[in-house]
Amino acid sequence: TAIMPLTRVPSRSTLIKVGFLSAMTYFAVTFGTGIIEGESIGTLRNDWSLLIEASKGAAGCLIAGYLVSGSLPLIESSFDVLTDSSLLEMSDVSHPLLQELVRRAPGTYNHSIAVATIGETAADAIGANGLLLRVGAYYHDIGKMLKPQYFIENQLAGTENLHNALAPAMSTLIIIGHVKDGVDLARQHHLPQSLVDFIEQHHGTTLVEYFFNEATKAAKDQPDHKTDAEESSFRYPGPKPQSREAGVMMLADAVESASRTLSDPTPKRIENLVRELTMKRLLDGQFEESSLTLSEIHSVEESLIKSLIGIYHGRVKYPEQQRA
Repeated sequence: TAIMPLTRVPSRSTLIKVGFLSAMTYFAVTFGTGIIEGESIGTLRNDWSLLIEASKGAAGCLIAGYLVSGSLPLIESSFDVLTDSSLLEMSDVSHPLLQELVRRAPGTYNHSIAVATIGETAADAIGANGLLLRVGAYYHDIGKMLKPQYFIENQLAGTENLHNALAPAMSTLIIIGHVKDGVDLARQHHLPQSLVDFIEQHHGTTLVEYFFNEATKAAKDQPDHKTDAEESSFRYPGPKPQSREAGVMMLADAVESASRTLSDPTPKRIENLVRELTMKRLLDGQFEESSLTLSEIHSVEESLIKSLIGIYHGRVKYPEQQRA
C-alpha cells in the first residue's frame, strides 16, 4: 500500500511522502502485531522494546525516502531511466538548449511545441508515455538552430529561399544534417539517451521527397542522361523509431509540418492529409521496429486528426460582417 504512489513519480517530494507513509505503515503493523501476539498494554508500559523496535523501523523507512530522493539523479544516469520528475525538469523552457532554440530558430521552436501537444495526446490514447514524448518533441529539432534559415518554418515571408541557389543534393545534405547536429548538441549538453533517441529517430530512414524529385528531374533534363538520382542518397540515415513513443512522434512531426502547407485546412483535407502520411510511413516500413500495432497506429491517426482539426477550427475565415 505504501509504495503504490511510486507508479508515477511526478516530483522528488513524492519519494519523501512515500517514505513517510511507509514509516507510518511499518510502525502501525509492527506495534499492532506485537499486541496481537500477546503483549498487553500493561506490559508495554514497563517494556519499551516493542515501541523502540517499531520506531527504529519507521525511522529507517523515512531516512530511505530522503536518501533515494537525493540519489535519484545518480540512479537515473546509472540505469539510463527517466522519471517523471526529471522529465518535468527537462521540459522547463528555461533550459539553455530551449532558450537558444527560441532565440535562433523561433519557427522551429513553435513547431516543436505543436508537435509536443498533439503527440502527447496521441501517445496517451494508446497508453504510451505521453510525458516522455512531449519532452522528446521539445528537443527533437534542436539541430536546426545551427542553420535555421534553411528550414521553411524559419524563413520570413518575402525572403528568397536559400535552397534555390543550391543543387538538390547539397540541400538534402543540409536538411538531413540537422539530425546529426541535434544529436551532437544533445550530447554536449548531457541530455539523457532517452531524449537523444527522439532526435536520432524522428525521421527514421524516410526519403527527402522534394529534393529527390528535383534531382531526378534535373538528371532527366541532362542531354547525356544515363542514370537517375540515387534514392539512398536522399534518405535519412536512421535508425527507424525503436519505441512506440518515437513512432508516434515521427507521425506527429510529419502531419504538423504538412498541415501548415494547407491553404484551406478544412476537416476533410486534414483527415486526408493525416491518412495519406500515415499510410506512406507504414508502407515505407518506418514503424516496423517501433512495436506499434496496426490498431495503435489507427488510434494515433484518429487522435492526430482530431487534434489538428481542433487547432485549425479557430482559423477558418468567415465573411466580413456587414457594418451597421
